[in-house]
Amino acid sequence: MSDQQEQVPMVVDGRVKHSKYIEVPAEVRDAIEQAKIWQGQTVFAQPLSGGLTNENWKVTDESSVPYFLKVPGKGTGFIDRSNVDAGTMRASDLGIGASVYEFDPETGIEITEFLDGWETCTTTSLRTQEQGIQAMDIYRKLHSGELFANTNTLFEQIDQHLEQVDSMSIDLPDWVHGLIGEYHDVKARFLASGLDIVPCHNDPMPGNFMVKNHEMRIIDFDFCGNNEESCEVALFLAEMFYDEEEMMPLLEEYFGKVNGHKLARVQAARVIGDVKWGLWGIINSVVRDVTFDYWKYGIWKLMRAYTYKKQLDWPKVKDSI
Repeated sequence: MSDQQEQVPMVVDGRVKHSKYIEVPAEVRDAIEQAKIWQGQTVFAQPLSGGLTNENWKVTDESSVPYFLKVPGKGTGFIDRSNVDAGTMRASDLGIGASVYEFDPETGIEITEFLDGWETCTTTSLRTQEQGIQAMDIYRKLHSGELFANTNTLFEQIDQHLEQVDSMSIDLPDWVHGLIGEYHDVKARFLASGLDIVPCHNDPMPGNFMVKNHEMRIIDFDFCGNNEESCEVALFLAEMFYDEEEMMPLLEEYFGKVNGHKLARVQAARVIGDVKWGLWGIINSVVRDVTFDYWKYGIWKLMRAYTYKKQLDWPKVKDSI
C-alpha cells in the first residue's frame, strides 16, 4: 500500500478502491472490472490530468504494479479504434511508446504500461532545443515505418470538419471564411505537387510527450494515420510556438537539409493545421458537455492561423509548395 493510500481516506466500490474525495465514473469502474488483467483483484484507481477527450486513470494492482487506463470520452465515436491500437503497438515496437497490455477495439478502452517516473512534457519544455530535437527524432522513427491501414491526411480531416460544421449549422465568424478559402487553395497546391505520405501521430499536445533521463516517449494515438509528413512537423512547431529562427534546427534534424520547398510546405501546413484544430475545437463545443471551453480554444487556434499567415510572404509560400 502506498503512502498516499495510507494517508487519504479510502472507499471500495466493487473491486475499485479510491479516495473518498473523488468519484469514479461508471464507465471507468466498468472498464476496470471487465479488464482481464485485473480479474480477481481489488485495484487502486487515481484520476490523471491532461486529457481533453478521454478519461485517463492510473490503476495499481494488488502487486503494486501501476498501469495506465484510457477510457474514451463522449463525442469520440468517430475515432477508428483499431487504428489507435495499431499506432500504439507501432510505437511500442519501435521503443518510442508505452507497452500495450489490453485493447478493446469495440470500445477503445486501452490498458498500457504506466510510464512511472516519466515526466509529462509542457509547452515550455518542448520549446527547448533538446526536447524539440528529440520530438523530431521520434517523428523520423515513426515516419520511417510501414504505412498504417488508415490514411487520414490533414486535408481529409479539415474537409470532414467542414462537413460537420455545415451539418450542425454552426455559425462561424466572418473572418474564418477567409481562412477556409486559403485552406482550399493550399490543399490544391499540395495535391498538385504531390503528398509525401507517412505514418503519423497527428496529435502534438504537450501531454502526449513524456521524458525521463533525457529519453522521450510519445503516447495517445487516437488521431494516428497516414498523413503528409510536413503536416506532422508543422503541427508540433505551431503547438510549441516556435518562431522561424527557432524551428530551423528542428527542421534540419527531421529533413537533414532544408530547402525552400520543404520550408514552404511546413509553413503552409502550420496555417492549415491551426485551421484544423480550430474547427475541431468549435465542433467539440457543440457535441461535448464539459467544463472545458472548446469554443474559446477553437477561436484561438483559428486566430493564430490568421496571424501567422500575415507574418509570412504568403504568396511566395504558396508558390513554393
